[in-house]
Amino acid sequence: AKFRFGGHKGPVHCVAVNKETTQVISGDQEDMALLWDIKTGKVLRELKGHKDTVIAAAWSPDETNFATASMDGTIRVYKSNGKVRTLKGPETEIYWFQWHKKGNVIVAGCGDGTMWMWHAMNGKCMQVFAGHADVVSCGSFSHDGRLVVSGSYDQKVIVWSPKTGEPLHRLVALNGRGFHTAPLTCIAVHHDKPIMVTGAEDGSAWLCSLAKGLSKPLKPLTEHKQSVEAAQFCKVLDLVMTASSDGTIFVSDVTTGALRTRVEHGGAITRALWHPKAPAIVATGTDTLVMVWDARNGNVVREFKGHADAVLALAVASDGSAVVSGGDDSTVAIFDVKGSKPPAKNSENRSDDAKAKESGTRAKESGTSAKK
Repeated sequence: AKFRFGGHKGPVHCVAVNKETTQVISGDQEDMALLWDIKTGKVLRELKGHKDTVIAAAWSPDETNFATASMDGTIRVYKSNGKVRTLKGPETEIYWFQWHKKGNVIVAGCGDGTMWMWHAMNGKCMQVFAGHADVVSCGSFSHDGRLVVSGSYDQKVIVWSPKTGEPLHRLVALNGRGFHTAPLTCIAVHHDKPIMVTGAEDGSAWLCSLAKGLSKPLKPLTEHKQSVEAAQFCKVLDLVMTASSDGTIFVSDVTTGALRTRVEHGGAITRALWHPKAPAIVATGTDTLVMVWDARNGNVVREFKGHADAVLALAVASDGSAVVSGGDDSTVAIFDVKGSKPPAKNSENRSDDAKAKESGTRAKESGTSAKK
């Protein structure tokens, strides 16, 4: 690791890095979040006030404010003027939250089957979305911010109107077919198209339409053997990835849903993200390693070591220059990706002979494992 931050007294469950790659927010199991300088490790602000594990942290789109969310059912908004506002309402755990792309609005999913939306600056509750029968484990604003989507342990995905709080579409399996039949674990919305990818505990993943009036499951993606822990669309190629606790990452074509590349990461994956500037995937998990993979052929671009236990949190700088990871070992590691030379956008695409590539990747991975 380029730098290791040891300011936490418990496992680190979330990390966020600002666009200038100068500051990190990290939150831990001991109810504490910290804002610190990425170069010196100096703590700039102790973010006290939560009464349970801090599970998520994120900057507002213009980075004038940031927020932390906790299993205590609150979100704390930290303003640039030093003031703090607590968003209240849910009486159970918060599982995730997200800022609206264009404004100071926050949406969050809760353990009681509700989803809440607040104005982050004045703390006013703008909407409570009620319609799930179990934990709202994942969700997002649509790419244009005009819809909200939620996924739940009740095996359903609901598309909502943020203005009215009414459900517009329910995506559900019919007679055990056509959609997920297991608790939802993740939802990722495309950055500029009305589509999304959903993942579930049984390893299933679906491409879905998120168009107003037309939201529906489109096609299933290649299924993993265990829970889908992460999913995301690539910003430089028309690809989508799903990553699983079975140690695999599947890269699929967004248009056809066809499997393009299979990566054998090894240990159970807890977090995976696309590199923002290249067709590369940063993934980590129980094997303590942070790996960078070429998504077109499954080759290892970089392998980073810096944790003594499972990695629970991951962030990639917006310019792709650094990776930040938080671990069960109570540390945060900073890795410099500049020297890794992520694969260029315009280099050769993957060979048509997918099976040959996959077997080659597996062989290489087993060789890598043997060296460890």
